Amino acid sequence: MKGIINKGIQELVEAKFGEEAWDKVKELAKCEEPFFSASEDYPDQMTLDLAKAVSEVSGLDLETVMVEFGKFWVLNTGAESYPTFFKLAGKTAREFLLSMNKVHKYVTKSIVNAKPPNFKYEELPDGRLLMHYQSERRLCPVLRGLILGVGIYFNKELQIQETACMNNGAPQCTMEITFS
Repeated sequence: MKGIINKGIQELVEAKFGEEAWDKVKELAKCEEPFFSASEDYPDQMTLDLAKAVSEVSGLDLETVMVEFGKFWVLNTGAESYPTFFKLAGKTAREFLLSMNKVHKYVTKSIVNAKPPNFKYEELPDGRLLMHYQSERRLCPVLRGLILGVGIYFNKELQIQETACMNNGAPQCTMEITFS
């Protein structure tokens, strides 16, 4: 996984719980990295171990940690690290979400063996958007957080209903998004 994800986990922990909590997270996750290079690839297991350790240190369940991380990443790590991408991704929450394949393709094009997620979309007549997500990593809770973060970023309240989930045996996750 890209280092920018692990960097975001560190920033979330330090912002919400303090630097001592980050030290404890690293210890629990057996992570000896002194820092994370945003563009370097790190083992997926390291990222999952960090998320589990955040859950343990914070007292929040793992799914809540992953949703909160997604929101935090959009509003902080992503917005600060990729301001150009954020400007190019769209002027509305809908445009931004619809550009996710393009953004992931561009960001990962120079990474050997990159495994970016894949998104497919269905526009519904009533204005809702179905966002279909496929990824070997199955980080559906993070995606929910990212979607909510995009809504906050654009000052739009988004409601999400996950109607199918890979973690429950579906071939893909489907997020039904309502734009208020």
